[in-house]
Amino acid sequence: MIAQPAGLIEESIDKLEQLSAALAEELGSGAPSERLPPERRIRKEVLLTISVLLPKLQAARSLPRQPCAPPRLCPRCDD
Repeated sequence: MIAQPAGLIEESIDKLEQLSAALAEELGSGAPSERLPPERRIRKEVLLTISVLLPKLQAARSLPRQPCAPPRLCPRCDD
């Protein structure tokens, strides 16, 4: 079963906000990225990526919802 896009967007926003908060708490305010060990630098990059993605998902959430069209089947196949 395929989940509805609106539900997936909402769930993704919730999970990413939780992850963002956890990473921010873990990283705190520390040394510049160049001086961080590789593991912490990766976490900081993930946090930055989430901060870019969240506003886009929030904007998508506010768009008018369109009904999902059924998948198209190939007319020449035996699907």
